[in-house]
Amino acid sequence: MNLMNINFVIASKNPKELSDFYAKINADKVDGGFNSTHYFISLSNRSKIHFYRPNKNHQWERKSNSTSLCFQCEPSKEPSKIIEKWKSELLKLGGSAVGITKMEDFGAEQWMLDPEGNRFLILVPYLAKVSDMNSSI
Repeated sequence: MNLMNINFVIASKNPKELSDFYAKINADKVDGGFNSTHYFISLSNRSKIHFYRPNKNHQWERKSNSTSLCFQCEPSKEPSKIIEKWKSELLKLGGSAVGITKMEDFGAEQWMLDPEGNRFLILVPYLAKVSDMNSSI
């Protein structure tokens, strides 16, 4: 069996603009895809995020999302400061926040919407303390 890659697809009314938005989040570049309405971002683990416009024969309704992209920063001692700065940058790019930033035992998380209304999560975990790592062994 051939080695498979895991890829993600996002249907979009404006795939070029949406792929640019996500590329800026991850400091990546956008590549042209199979045709003029298909673009993708290659991730470092050989996976890709594809952005495409569904064809006119495809019945496309946006209902609720049961899966989502999650962008995670490096762990931090102060995840709330990092996530607020990150959220501010995403707002400037055309994203919007859903609710408020939540602090959890594992760190800070914020649900966001991209410019087309797709939900995604940004996450900044707490930097694990040595005592925390030893207690889980």
